[in-house]
Amino acid sequence: MKSMLDVSDRIDRVLDRLADTVGWLFILTTIVIAFDVVTRKIGYQMPGMGSTKLQELEWHLHTALFSFWLGAAYIHNAHVRIDIAYINAKPRTIVFAEFIGCLFFAIPYCLLAIYFSADFTWEAWVDNEASPSSNGLPFRWIPKGCITIGLILLFAGVISVLMRSIVYLYGDPSLRGRATPAVIASKVEASS
Repeated sequence: MKSMLDVSDRIDRVLDRLADTVGWLFILTTIVIAFDVVTRKIGYQMPGMGSTKLQELEWHLHTALFSFWLGAAYIHNAHVRIDIAYINAKPRTIVFAEFIGCLFFAIPYCLLAIYFSADFTWEAWVDNEASPSSNGLPFRWIPKGCITIGLILLFAGVISVLMRSIVYLYGDPSLRGRATPAVIASKVEASS
């Protein structure tokens, strides 16, 4: 069980480092948005860099940010969740629900989404898909590829949380503190 936690810790570190590194794209995204707004407002367009290209670059950057943060968001429980069923639940019940959710919902969803997303990306690559706009950006496979990578990172995050849940539920009680998934970490700290 300790080795399972070690693997989970390694996955978490990789997801965190990747999210931190890609987080710098947020600054670039802000600069692109500000530049687009200012140039449109004053009516100045750089030759070869119209508003369409800038707006498409914005959503390409947003796609990369969102996609590369998916795994880290899942392991830190920073994703959208409806917790009404958990309000008065015990930590063990919450972790068991997370275990079931990972096993029967999140993993099958990720595998299916990765399969179709990879196909989506491959078709964009083979067809050399570009923006439908005549003055848009080429290489549409790049943002589509980011979605595929993001789903793989989400899958890694789900596996990490699943392993933590297994150790928390069925492992040595001395490992429970280290195995506590983020879904209950704040609840456990509050009850301590």
